[in-house]
Order: sequence, then C-alpha cells, then structure tokens
Amino acid sequence: MDMSAAAYDEYAPEISLEEFEKFIDLPENQDKTFELIDGYISMMAGNTSFNHQRICGYISRKIGNYPEGKKCEVVQDINVYLYDEDNGKCKNVFQPDIMVGCDREKMTAKGYEGAPEFVAEVISKSTAWNDYSVKCKSYMDFGVKEYWIVDLTANQILVYRNGGENSPAIYRHTFADKVRIGVLEDLIIDFNEIRQIVD
Repeated sequence: MDMSAAAYDEYAPEISLEEFEKFIDLPENQDKTFELIDGYISMMAGNTSFNHQRICGYISRKIGNYPEGKKCEVVQDINVYLYDEDNGKCKNVFQPDIMVGCDREKMTAKGYEGAPEFVAEVISKSTAWNDYSVKCKSYMDFGVKEYWIVDLTANQILVYRNGGENSPAIYRHTFADKVRIGVLEDLIIDFNEIRQIVD
C-alpha cells in the first residue's frame, strides 16, 4: 500500500498498527499529527486556538500539582494505544488533549500502551464528532475510568464514568460549575475560573 496517499482516500482499506506507525514516520508527516481510529487514519486539528490552549493548560496545571509524590502522571498530546491483549492488533491510537496514567509499565517510548485512568478532550470544531462519538465509545470500551468532553461553545462539560459492563454514568456540567475528577478523588476543577480566562 502507498502509505503516503492512504490518509485521505475514503476508499482506502483499514490499516494495521504497523502501517500506521510507518505512515506517521514519513518525512512529510513529521509536522502533522494523526490518530488511528478503528483502523483508519484521521488527521488531528491544527492551529489550535488560544482558548483551547488556555483550557488545556489550566486543567493540566491543576492535575499536575495533585499526583506529586504519587505514581500517576499527567501529560498532554501523547499517543495512547487502546487494545485488549495483543498490541499488534491495536486499531485505535489516540492523542488526547489531557491524560492521566498511573501504570508505569504502560509508559513506554511509544506512548501510553493501554487504558489510562483519565482522559479529557477539549472540543475543536474539526474533530468534535470524533470526540463525542467514536472516541468516547472506544475510551469506555477499552477501560478508561473517566472521560471528559470540554466544550466551550456549548458551555458544557460531559463527564463519563466507566461502569465496566454497564453503561457509563454521564454527568453534565457548565462553565459555572466546580467538577470533581472522580479518579483523583479530592481534586476539583473550577470551570468558573476557566471562564474568566477565555475569550
């Protein structure tokens, strides 16, 4: 397969993890960001806005101060490999805006290999559908404990708490609320403070 042309051909076949990794290593793709979603290449939104960066930065700083001295780490824009048992059969490689991982064995040179404890996606217009639909389902299916969708335009924060075999519990908040990160117990994000720093 000509991997240089595979990304945007709607008739391109599903690709393997190995093919995806070869594709993102191509010289012409070094300044771009891609995800693998259900076996298909998706280009990430480029040129993020100041508001997007402000929201990500605020949440990351608040979380970053919490795990100090603990085994958990908060990171931004790192590859997360979601799969059951066989990494080679992985069909989903996402790059969430914010991720908290607590399993050192999953932290590798490639990224985070397995389900993290917490993921937050800050909505960009071009990738909103993926964040609300296929990525949300994959995060829950593969065992992410808590998933936030932060949508400034809609004035909402959707919190999905994984229920295992049961449907996730879903909570809706606004930018006037204080929202607790369930997997970090006593950590609260004050979205009213975020509202004060965005345009």
